[in-house]
Amino acid sequence: MMLGTLDRYIGRSILLTSLLVLMTLVALASIFAFISELDDVGKGSYTVGAAAQYVFLTIPGKAYLLFAPAVLLGSLLGLGALASNSELTVMRAAGVSGGRIIRAVVITGVGLMLLIALVGETIMPKAEQIAEELRLTALEKRLSVKGTRGLWVKSADRFVNIGTVLPDFTLLDVSIHRFNDNTLQEAISAARARLQDDDWLLEDIEITSLNDTQLTTERVESMTWQSFVRRNTVTRTEGSDEVSVPELVSADVLKSISASPESLSARHLYDQVRYLKDNQLDSRRIELAFWVKIASPLSTLVMLMLSLPFVFASQRSGGAGQKIFIGIMLGIIYVLLNRLLTQLALANGLSPALSALLPLVGFLVVAIIGIKRTT
Repeated sequence: MMLGTLDRYIGRSILLTSLLVLMTLVALASIFAFISELDDVGKGSYTVGAAAQYVFLTIPGKAYLLFAPAVLLGSLLGLGALASNSELTVMRAAGVSGGRIIRAVVITGVGLMLLIALVGETIMPKAEQIAEELRLTALEKRLSVKGTRGLWVKSADRFVNIGTVLPDFTLLDVSIHRFNDNTLQEAISAARARLQDDDWLLEDIEITSLNDTQLTTERVESMTWQSFVRRNTVTRTEGSDEVSVPELVSADVLKSISASPESLSARHLYDQVRYLKDNQLDSRRIELAFWVKIASPLSTLVMLMLSLPFVFASQRSGGAGQKIFIGIMLGIIYVLLNRLLTQLALANGLSPALSALLPLVGFLVVAIIGIKRTT
C-alpha cells in the first residue's frame, strides 16, 4: 500500500508541473504562430477568426512536439520541489530506496508515454489535416474538397476521388466518375496513378461504362490519363483543331494539400513505407519519419529518467531557476542532436532507424550512468 501511495504522490507532482510547463510552452508557441498567421489575413477569405481557428487546431501538434521537453522541465521542477522541501530526504530516511523512487518515476513516465502516443496516433493527424484544409481553402489556393473519404477534385465533366497522396505525388485508390446531364456515364477505379512526363499513368484500372441499355466492365493493366480521355469525348482548344485534355489533378494542387510525413500517424507511415518498398521506390524519408514517430513517445520516458540525477545530486541546493536552465539546455541539446542526425541520415544514406534512435539511446545511457552515481 505504501508503494501505491508513493507512486501516486510522486506521479501527481510530476504530472501537475509537466502539464503546467506544457501549457505554458504551447501557449507561447501558439501566440507566435498566430502573429505569423496575421501576415496572411485579408488574402482570399482568410480572416482573423480563421487564423485563430487554424492555430487552435494545430495545438495538438505543438503539444506533441513539445511534450518531451515539457516533461523534462516538469520533472525537474516537480521532483526538485520535493527535494527542496526535504520530502525526498524523509522518504529515504523512512526506508524508501532510490530504486523505489525511480520505479515510481518510471511508472509515471510509461503513463505519459502512452498518453502522447495516443495523441500522436489519433488526435494530432486529424487536427493537422483539418487545419491545413481550412487554411488552404480560405486562402483560395485550390478548388477541391478533402474529407473522411479522401480528396475530391473536379476535372471538366469528371469528379475525381483520391484516397491517399504520397510525398512523391503517387496517388492511391483513385476513383473517377464522368457525368453527362447529371447522369453517370462512366466510373473508373485505379489502384494507383504516377506522374510521368507531364501526364498521369493509371495502373490496375477497372472501367465501368453505363448507357440506357447495358452496363459493361473492362479491366486495363495501365493507361495514361490523356490516352484514356481521348477514348471518349474531348474538348477542342478554342480557335484551333488541337485537342484539349483536362488534367486529372494539378501537381500544384497536390503540393498544397499533401500532408507532411511528420503529421501522419505511425500506422499510415508504415503503410507508405511498405508500399514504396514493394514498388522499389525511395522510402528513406518516410522510414525516417516513421522511426522518429516511434522514438518520440519513448523520449518522454528518457527525459524523465534524465532529470533524476540532477534531483538526487542536489536535494537541498539549487533553486527553480537553476533547474529550469538545466532543463532548457538538455532539451535544446536533444532537439539539435536529433535534427542533426536526421538530416545526416537523409544526406548520407544512414539507417533511418539508427539516426532516429541513436540520440534516445545516448541520453538513456547518460541518464543511467548519472542515476548510478547519485543514488
